[in-house]
Amino acid sequence: MKKVAIGAVLALGLGTVGQVTADDYQPAGFADGTLEYLESALASPALTEDYPVASVYCQAAVDEQGSSSDVACYERDGFDQLRLQVEEAFTGRRFTPARVDGETAAVRMVFRVVYADLEGQPPIMILPNLGLMQGEFGYQYSAPQELLGDRNWYALYQSDGRGEGNPFFRGEGRKTRVEAWVNANGRVASARRLQTHGRYKRDAKVVERALEDSRFIPGMVSGEPERMRYVAVLSYPQ
Repeated sequence: MKKVAIGAVLALGLGTVGQVTADDYQPAGFADGTLEYLESALASPALTEDYPVASVYCQAAVDEQGSSSDVACYERDGFDQLRLQVEEAFTGRRFTPARVDGETAAVRMVFRVVYADLEGQPPIMILPNLGLMQGEFGYQYSAPQELLGDRNWYALYQSDGRGEGNPFFRGEGRKTRVEAWVNANGRVASARRLQTHGRYKRDAKVVERALEDSRFIPGMVSGEPERMRYVAVLSYPQ
């Protein structure tokens, strides 16, 4: 199998998950035994020299008890069976719940499952981010997690009954993507559209406003909150 330098591997989003804590915020995380569970429950993908890494990118709702639901995953290199297995494995899977000021809170969490056949790398890893800020913060950071409730961005988007988009990446159809910057206090400082299409331009404006009204557990690096990028995605039925 082809050898890849460690620096190049990390650029692909590989690594291990670190523990993060904060005085006021505690993001949801992976419960003890999750990695071992995945190793036993999922069939390893058929990696090759051309594709030595398979990454599955996921989003899930994690409630106050740590139970997961609304799990949606995607991948971009043709490992569709692995994507389906990861979705099934994490649906209903127990996480450690998020906390705000010591009280548990329901959040929308993003994460990656990464398989690799590369020298010096573990064969399977789970990371609490999608890699959007890896160039600045490394690979162990925890991405911003939106607090769920009637003021989360997707609930606000759906509130007038005209929204057609599903949250996160689902299929290869058209998408709306809106970028937000989440401050260290969990507030959105700015939001702007990255991608939209024709009849869905209104959606981008609605999501921009909704994000500005949303609250987040901020992204964390080594236990400290940091200003980070967050991207809201809508996917439309084909």
